[in-house]
Amino acid sequence: MMSGLSTEKLVGRHCKLQKPVRDHDGRSRFSEQPRILREVNNLDRRMYLVQFDDGATTFLFPDEVVIQ
Repeated sequence: MMSGLSTEKLVGRHCKLQKPVRDHDGRSRFSEQPRILREVNNLDRRMYLVQFDDGATTFLFPDEVVIQ
């Protein structure tokens, strides 16, 4: 887990997906390495808003990715 990294150090970095996920349009993603746009806290849950190369975005939990 990369909890030692501050939000500023995470934004702009790429991450590797640990398992298949769905983007906001419902497409399944796995082999891509999306870029972290921001870190969000919602209902005491930490999530990352990520963007794929084609512009699609989705929210992921920290245990779903490995920060590159």
